Amino acid sequence: MEKIPEHTKIRYKIMREFVGNTSSKVILDIGAGYMPISKGITSKKTFRLDGVKKYEPEIVADINKGLPLKDSSVDVVIAGEIIEHIYNPIKFIRECNRVLKKEGILVLSTPNTCSIKNRFRVFFGKLPEHCARPSEDESFERHIIDFNLPVLVQILRENRFRTVKKSSNGVIFHGKNVFPRLLTPASFGEIIIIKAEKIENMQK
Repeated sequence: MEKIPEHTKIRYKIMREFVGNTSSKVILDIGAGYMPISKGITSKKTFRLDGVKKYEPEIVADINKGLPLKDSSVDVVIAGEIIEHIYNPIKFIRECNRVLKKEGILVLSTPNTCSIKNRFRVFFGKLPEHCARPSEDESFERHIIDFNLPVLVQILRENRFRTVKKSSNGVIFHGKNVFPRLLTPASFGEIIIIKAEKIENMQK
């Protein structure tokens, strides 16, 4: 089994903290893979969803086609490093909203195209790390769309989510944190991590 890098462990830790106490709640862990973020989290019920059968998720589905769950059927949706792989991320956010119960929670993460490191890369004529690139790869592993913090918050807001918390896993060089994560603004870190709450009525 592939070893999980230290900076990924940090992301998992933050996301699990954002999920909070779910002992009486239903969790949907999207793109759970071989090492689900929901692993070790106590819940009433946890559904792992993935498009790859070998990971043996409870639900096998193509996320691009929607989420095969009923309306208002889960309390928490976890989507770690998923939205950048989806052809229509706005539809995906709407689907997360649909399956969540009233005041349900969405915890998601995605690479930050505008991290402080990527700003330096672009300055020196390089593409951002982990950005969408021309490729013959047609698998789900390919990145389709890039995000920064303001764009992600805007998409959530426009689709009936209120951002509750935002963080990152810090400034990463050669796989190691080189700047204290707690002092790193979410807009500067390598990975954007957001906790958002479903809201029923939007105020204009």
